[in-house]
Amino acid sequence: MKNVKKWLLIFLAVGAVLLAERGFADSASEPGQQRTDSPRGLPNVSTRSENSGRVDLFGDFLFWFASEETASIWTNVFSVGFNTSTFEAKGFDFDWDYGFRLGAGYNFAYDQWDTQLYWTWYRTQSHDSVSPKPNATVIPEFEAGLLSQKNAAGAHIGWTIQLNMIDWELGRKYWVSNDLFLRPFIGLKGGWIDQSLRLHYEDLIVNKVNTDTIGKERLKNDFWGIGPVGGLNTKWRLRNFGTHFPSLFGDFSVATMWGTWKLHDRYRDETGLVSTTHFKTLTLGAIMFRGIVGVGWDAQFCRGKCHFATSLGYEMQLWVNQLRLSTLQLLPLHGDLTLQGITWNTRFDF
Repeated sequence: MKNVKKWLLIFLAVGAVLLAERGFADSASEPGQQRTDSPRGLPNVSTRSENSGRVDLFGDFLFWFASEETASIWTNVFSVGFNTSTFEAKGFDFDWDYGFRLGAGYNFAYDQWDTQLYWTWYRTQSHDSVSPKPNATVIPEFEAGLLSQKNAAGAHIGWTIQLNMIDWELGRKYWVSNDLFLRPFIGLKGGWIDQSLRLHYEDLIVNKVNTDTIGKERLKNDFWGIGPVGGLNTKWRLRNFGTHFPSLFGDFSVATMWGTWKLHDRYRDETGLVSTTHFKTLTLGAIMFRGIVGVGWDAQFCRGKCHFATSLGYEMQLWVNQLRLSTLQLLPLHGDLTLQGITWNTRFDF
């Protein structure tokens, strides 16, 4: 094992010397001398041509679905039979829904930087219900309904998630090989994620007696945040046809945000009972991870002054600890929100 470590260290040392020698050979021969193999003396050649446009407009069509850790548990069903009893944590799935992303950008002359500003909107809603069954009891999952101490024969829920996010980026695109370019960027991300839950409890059981009264519970989990974001865009050109080319791409970013959560849980039924769970407004850090991979096509026209691009990819956003309502199952609840699906982008530079 010692001999293996010894030869490995020698190999690494020799490799480092060779890389340093290669870098020295590629550098300027005299101190202060600039390289002349790239436009304007920049060390990394920009992807922009000399006569390319300064402004870009783009739009994304989003076809995503949401999932939230433990969010599938919205009520509990307790059934009693002959010498048997079962407990079911009732769940559901969010549906596929549409959204969009709209933005604009500007290409600076200074160091060939670019800036982008865009707005992302997405909304999804899901419904589920539990029908009354003999010897089955519905137990409220969320705290205000549980505090009412009233079970039900049936229940229905509508769960809505709405995202509004604004991003600003400052980056630079440059070639690192003949067919690969990168765009590192930094910026700011800010916006809202509002979640609303509406539950209806049917045929309440009052003092162990079945009735035809109805109970309603309303919950809100509203988030607002702002903070820095950074990431890397990559594009891999598969073949160059001159004025147009197909490509693979992969973009990745992470945001750390100053976050505020406002929570609300209130239950009320036809007997006049009202129960409310009071939450302190939470001010905590929020983390978001984003990634997208796919295929694209780029084309230039008007002698390189204009550029059109379109792409289709799979995108995922992970919002850590987004759901913070109190429930019967977990106290407190810290549920991760995941948004994922298909993103179709079109872009025009002029």
